[in-house]
Amino acid sequence: MPKKIALAELIQQDFRNLKTSERLYTIPRIEDLIFMQSIEGRAHNGAGAFNKRFYVNTTVDDVVSALGRSPKVIKAKRQELIDEIFEFVQSAIEDDPRERLVTKSGRPILGIPQFKDRTVNYHDILKGLYLGGLRDNPEIRKKTQELYGIKIGYGKCYLINTKIMGDMGLDGEILAHQEHEDRLNYYKSSGLIVDPMNMKRSASKRVKYMYIRHHVGPGQSDDAAMVASGILYNVDVALGVFLADAVDTLEKYVTNFRDQDKEIAFFIKDNYPFLDLDEKDVYELAYLAAIPENKSDTIPDSSLRYLLAIDSETGQSSFETHLNFIEGKPFMPMAISYKRIMVTVLYDFVRDKLSTINKEVVFKIPEALLHELDSSVTKVMQRKFITVGPHTSLKSALSKVEARKGELIIVKDEFGNILGVINPADFLIFLRTKSA
Repeated sequence: MPKKIALAELIQQDFRNLKTSERLYTIPRIEDLIFMQSIEGRAHNGAGAFNKRFYVNTTVDDVVSALGRSPKVIKAKRQELIDEIFEFVQSAIEDDPRERLVTKSGRPILGIPQFKDRTVNYHDILKGLYLGGLRDNPEIRKKTQELYGIKIGYGKCYLINTKIMGDMGLDGEILAHQEHEDRLNYYKSSGLIVDPMNMKRSASKRVKYMYIRHHVGPGQSDDAAMVASGILYNVDVALGVFLADAVDTLEKYVTNFRDQDKEIAFFIKDNYPFLDLDEKDVYELAYLAAIPENKSDTIPDSSLRYLLAIDSETGQSSFETHLNFIEGKPFMPMAISYKRIMVTVLYDFVRDKLSTINKEVVFKIPEALLHELDSSVTKVMQRKFITVGPHTSLKSALSKVEARKGELIIVKDEFGNILGVINPADFLIFLRTKSA
């Protein structure tokens, strides 16, 4: 029988590889906390150093222990990141709001650099946290299926007694990918699912926090949820949705396992009378983010790590690119998520989804194009455009601009479709600085 928990040596090697090959749009301390969780999924999927061997019972606990870190300390550090988001919410509701996404001491939440300077509307951040905190809830997904006549997969994490799991012939792969909705009560009565209130200290080493799929079906795209909420409402709502998704990721390895994104959403609903949203708005966002069955392999869905991963070609993360698209700023066409799908595919998907709801939706035109609308056709034709393909490196494109004294970069796919427009002035400073 194949070993289902990865060897410490493989975990250590994969962690080293990840740290040397990727950089996230945050500070190193938080980058480490995110990478540790990523190793769990990579072990399950046989990625990286695991070399197509699938260690489906590997948990973050196993990763942390293999790296020689203290589980207690790592859990506390991850919980602190959630607490800082909750404290932002509390301060806003208690009439002491902040105009930036920073902690009480002024540090950017989640270590994201632009949060130090970006001005936000706390009201819209709360709206996004409410919407994002509930859209992943199994009950919400189930109701969304009924309302919109679509199919969505759903489930949640539980405390699992791994000894009983083995005795029942189950493993992490079976629990995560097969349908178990009708057996949940049996799992609880048999002791497979452990009630945290009744967990004995002596049995705690056998108990792991693992995902059980309730219903099989395509999932939701966190990218689509962020972008759709930004277009439908505004960029600050999108930031709130992003923060809720971050809580949903972080809460999977903390001291007290709870559904904290849901708790924050209900705290806002119960204590903030100006929310002006209800569950029908949550169902709508869950629908907009839902990936159709026939597109499960073609729509990107980025984890927190992939949202913050800095693309080596463009120097930007998906998180930053999504914000640019929402705000009508030039964005860099890039491949995103572990599926490496062009970001423009996501934006087309969101456009199409938004066209199916009964609401007026306005897409902002990039400022570089907006200025052109006031120019005569003849003048625009005289502008010097540089045309590049989506896989052209930014450095190469900027070098062409300088050599030809171009004013705009147009990115086209192999069929001649325009994927985006880049204003070189936003980036030339970096090229010149590097040259100097």
